[in-house]
Amino acid sequence: MGTRTVGLPPALVDRMTTARIILLGILIAQLADAATFVLAISRFGIGLESNGLAASLYHVAGMDGVLLVKLLVLVVTILLLAVTAPRFPRLLVWGGAFATSLGLLGFATNTASILLLS
Repeated sequence: MGTRTVGLPPALVDRMTTARIILLGILIAQLADAATFVLAISRFGIGLESNGLAASLYHVAGMDGVLLVKLLVLVVTILLLAVTAPRFPRLLVWGGAFATSLGLLGFATNTASILLLS
């Protein structure tokens, strides 16, 4: 435990640790999705992208635009879940599961597409 948790009740420290792990899971899953998206688009073009929003944004603002929007959504999601976690712990768990699942689904489909097309 870090020095900032000294003197805190063990249950609170456990909840803080759980929240950090959930938020880290979201971050890792979403960054993996973004990385494989960049790899897939740079190798095969945007034509194979099944997410219409991402494809439209790519045509309007390019790769930078897509990644900037993804970053903004990721930051807002993590901040919202972090701020609401103490009062609504179920929101953290369910929201974290949803955001992580979306990132993992994107990573898995991007990876499968790359492997199938290579």
